[in-house]
Amino acid sequence: MVFMKRWVLILPLILSYSYQPRISNDLETLDKVFAKPEFDIEIQHRGCFGGSEDHFNITLTDNGYLLKYKKTGKSHLVSKKNIDSLKAYLKGRIGRTDNGFCTTSEYIRVGTFRNSVDYKHSHCPDRANDILNNILDYHALILESRLQELDEPKP
Repeated sequence: MVFMKRWVLILPLILSYSYQPRISNDLETLDKVFAKPEFDIEIQHRGCFGGSEDHFNITLTDNGYLLKYKKTGKSHLVSKKNIDSLKAYLKGRIGRTDNGFCTTSEYIRVGTFRNSVDYKHSHCPDRANDILNNILDYHALILESRLQELDEPKP
């Protein structure tokens, strides 16, 4: 009976841990992530008046990398040079939380469910947000979805 009570207490902890992406912010994990033919990117923006969370999938193809917005399925090619730039951008930042003394924040997680790296900062949006968009051009994929959200009537 005591054994069952302990399992009832321990099982929820095990399950909640197992459903979280495993984040290891080291260069070895960063290299593993970018060596995979497919991985995910999660970008969260938080500000005074709300926020957004966008999920992308990157797949290696013969012509480069295919960046696919998971919400709409829209995609476009990203060059190997740009993916290498993303890796270089994250290399010095993974595991850090940079305080830029701004009221907005951005969280970036790159990897698979088992191997991920992340970075969080609170720099004003035009700095780091533009760097990521210049590398991946992801605004082109999410713009139509955001415009549709604005047009939908709220219940």
